[in-house]
Amino acid sequence: MADEEQGRQYFTEIETEFIRRRGTPFLLSPKDYALVRRWFELGIPAADVCAGIAEAFDRREERGAAAKVNSLSYCEGAVLEAWERRASARVGRPETAEAEAVGPRLGELARTLAAVDPRFAEAAESARRSIERLADSGKTPEETEQSLARIEKKLLREVEESLPAEERDAIRAEVDRRLARDAEGMDERALRRTRDVLARQRLRAIHSLPRLSLLT
Repeated sequence: MADEEQGRQYFTEIETEFIRRRGTPFLLSPKDYALVRRWFELGIPAADVCAGIAEAFDRREERGAAAKVNSLSYCEGAVLEAWERRASARVGRPETAEAEAVGPRLGELARTLAAVDPRFAEAAESARRSIERLADSGKTPEETEQSLARIEKKLLREVEESLPAEERDAIRAEVDRRLARDAEGMDERALRRTRDVLARQRLRAIHSLPRLSLLT
């Protein structure tokens, strides 16, 4: 019963946020509900889903798009990105970071890369140099967070590529086992993106790789 109540609250919170950002009353379709259930079963926190919805609509508004969004699936990519960027214990959004705190935080992130497993020293050094350039770029906190996301993805990709084939295959096999039930009904693009996010999360956990973010 507790799980059922938690699920209802999860659905309600996400539905409310989507309708609020859409700006007009809207009934979620069965496909939308299936998508929310998939997020719930994957363990994506509702706060991360709502952050992804907000980011998807913010980007849309920046582009000046006029047509209404008629499916929650429009936000799927942004939700996966938000999930990857936000640990469940973290609160807030990148733009809440104070501009004067960005420099010290970037310096801290650059130093954490020195503690990375020596096997990944080349990838870590490349990421450190990118962060140093970012510190001198004059970007806003939100722009800086987006750049850090790209640097982190590149770091994780290079770390994965440097692993023995059997370890890479083991990580992907573990991810596929986790996705076995949720993959049903998921289109190929969404399945690929979800698999990549889970693989990066697992890779980060196994090798204690730092999360490159302004959020602490």
